[in-house]
Amino acid sequence: MWWDGRVVGAWAQRADGEIVWRIPGWGRRGGRGGGGAADGMAGCDQVTPGFRTPVEKELSAG
Repeated sequence: MWWDGRVVGAWAQRADGEIVWRIPGWGRRGGRGGGGAADGMAGCDQVTPGFRTPVEKELSAG
C-alpha cells in the first residue's frame, strides 16, 4: 500500500475474494468494502502476485 509516495503497508486477496490489509501500528483489517480501490476489486478475478512476499502469504492464508 502506498501513501504520499511511500510504502506504508501490505494487502492481499484471499481465496474467497476478501481483501485484507495491514498497516504497521494499525493491525490487520479486512473486508469486501470500505472504500478505495478494494471496492472496485470485489467480484473480480482472483489476484495473485507473480512474486509472493511473506506478508502477502500470511494475509492471504487467513
